[in-house]
Amino acid sequence: MTRSITAVALLMALAALPAAAASQGGSKEGAGESAAAAWAALPGPRELVMQPQQASESLGMVTISATMWAGSGSAKCRVNFTIENYSSATVALGFIGRTFGAKDELVDNWVVTIAALPPNGRTGRLFSCTLGATQLILVPTASYDWPPAKCVKGAEETEACPLTVKLTSTLPVAEKKEIKKEDPKDDKKGKK
Repeated sequence: MTRSITAVALLMALAALPAAAASQGGSKEGAGESAAAAWAALPGPRELVMQPQQASESLGMVTISATMWAGSGSAKCRVNFTIENYSSATVALGFIGRTFGAKDELVDNWVVTIAALPPNGRTGRLFSCTLGATQLILVPTASYDWPPAKCVKGAEETEACPLTVKLTSTLPVAEKKEIKKEDPKDDKKGKK
């Protein structure tokens, strides 16, 4: 009985350590606070609704949820893209998720392709990411237009159809962004 009480007390003390680190660590990253708090403070919209380009009525909505997180003191982060099909059609998606830093430099790229997601279906893709991102955009892959979703027709064929795509993210979302190219003059200055 004494061993059980000692074991419970030890487990409770271990569980309290992260909370104690957070209360003593102030607001410094890595002192019990995750990077998610830093992302939450970034200004900008967290949601983007992409309407279908067709004039006909939408078949429903496909949601893409991009959740980025990192543990305290971690040098890397994770991003999870969760895709849910609330439409009446089986859908296919193809996009590149890109993050940019404070100086509009490209931080990360992830390619997400889904061959067939049935109505009321849900799937996810988990990737590693680099800390320092301040904005997220989606870019359709070569075989997709805007929004980056199509209806699956037949065996493996896809066709454009009226789907609404909604993106929500823990990072601020931008509709479009140009990748900032490094100036060759800056490279010469750094080498001197």
